[in-house]
Amino acid sequence: MRFSIASLLGVIALLFAHAALAGPGDKEASQGINAARGGFCKRAIPLLESAEQKRHRPSSAVALADCYAKRGALLKASQIYHEVAGEKKAPGYTARDVAAITSARKKAARLDARIPTLVVTPAEPYEGLVVEVDGEVIPEPSAPQRFDPGVLRVVGRAEGFEEASQRITLKEKQRREIKLRLKPKPGAKKPVAKRPAEKRPVAKKPVAKKPVAKKPAAKKPVAKKPAAKKPAAKKPVAKKRPITKKPAEKEPLLAKKPAEKEPPAPPRVAPYGDGMGQIKEREEHDLWLGAGFQGFFIPQLAFGLFGEGGRNVFVPGGDVALTTKLGRRLDLVLSLSYARFGLGETPFKPKGHPDTDYEIIESDLQALQANARLVWNIPLDDKERVAFRVGAGIGVGWTFLGDLYRTQAYPGDAVAGDPSSFVPGDPYRYVKCRGPNNPAGSFRYCNQLDYDADHYPGYVEPSWFTRPRGKLQGLRPLVYPWLVLPEIGLALQPWDGVAVDLRVGASVTGLLGGLGLRFAL
Repeated sequence: MRFSIASLLGVIALLFAHAALAGPGDKEASQGINAARGGFCKRAIPLLESAEQKRHRPSSAVALADCYAKRGALLKASQIYHEVAGEKKAPGYTARDVAAITSARKKAARLDARIPTLVVTPAEPYEGLVVEVDGEVIPEPSAPQRFDPGVLRVVGRAEGFEEASQRITLKEKQRREIKLRLKPKPGAKKPVAKRPAEKRPVAKKPVAKKPVAKKPAAKKPVAKKPAAKKPAAKKPVAKKRPITKKPAEKEPLLAKKPAEKEPPAPPRVAPYGDGMGQIKEREEHDLWLGAGFQGFFIPQLAFGLFGEGGRNVFVPGGDVALTTKLGRRLDLVLSLSYARFGLGETPFKPKGHPDTDYEIIESDLQALQANARLVWNIPLDDKERVAFRVGAGIGVGWTFLGDLYRTQAYPGDAVAGDPSSFVPGDPYRYVKCRGPNNPAGSFRYCNQLDYDADHYPGYVEPSWFTRPRGKLQGLRPLVYPWLVLPEIGLALQPWDGVAVDLRVGASVTGLLGGLGLRFAL
């Protein structure tokens, strides 16, 4: 069966199906994955290792790496994550395997940041220096080396020096550097490691390069041939042209200046009167570039259109827009915006379904939206400094990053081992199932039915352009239509060429709100 959560992500449908596993190692892989999701890594690791030896599957490999990471074997886990992340979809891979490849890339990056590093720096150059960490020789100890967190034994030895040993503790994310100092053996010749061959540059700095003999040549300029007395000859050029005084007699031209004083009078004219004054200059800005905040609010009421549960969701973001005039009052706005559809753990089930169908849904999807809007401006003052704006827009969205997660849930007030205590209650107190019938007695909620057999911690919904075997299609939205109608707002121009826009509207992704600043080009 299939249902939608369109109010949250535009258009999301939830359908249920099951893909059966059949192959060498698949039984151990299924048991190991369920044990790993339930937190029983001690039991899961041998099952998953056995499954991987028989047949490699990204889903079982990632589950094995998850357990390694939980038990502190970060280097092993990192190696598996990176190997799986570099894989491509192969024939026979299920939707769970494809989701594991995608999640491995993110997990590898997060885990690498947790792995501590150690740098061993010799206090002085030691000939034939060998550094061992937990019995393993480190080729380049002065370069950062990655180790699992815990207690490490560092040993250093060199010719003519006593062996030095120390224990250190590395913590997750730690970047540690230690100094290695060795003591000379009694009676041993101290190796001449400090060969002062650096005294070469002090050697022969030729002072003979100081010939100051060039100074006398510079003092030769006796060029005092100041025949500059010629300017005296220029003085007789008396440009006493009394004819230039005649224009003063043409002072009657000042009488024409009153005609120039007439333009300052019309500033009180209406904005589009005779085109004089400052208003016309503002109207000439036909191209604007702006940016600002844009967000959406999805009320819990929207979830009720499709099922039960849900919560209020705020979707933050921003946009960059180019505005051009199509007429005296009409603007065309082309914009590119970003939105983060983050949703915390939220209970939800489709309408008419039993209480046992509740799932905990989560999302960390991020989207880019390209759209075009038509906006009509209605001036609210005679100088058009404030305008009321009405418009609508269409576009397309692309969820380029993030995932949609679904996990079966059971009443949080239930008592493990007592099936009678697993009764319907407040869905906002429901918690995630750890695996089939885990905790014990939860088989009615945490089950292996066809539609949600693998919906346990870590399940990632595939894209709706993916068609896993045994399923109609994936459910994670990839490309979706975007529409806002209507959009209303105010535009304020405190200075010429600068405008502040405030807008609200209704869109397929929720109630829209935006505040931006634009500049005339």
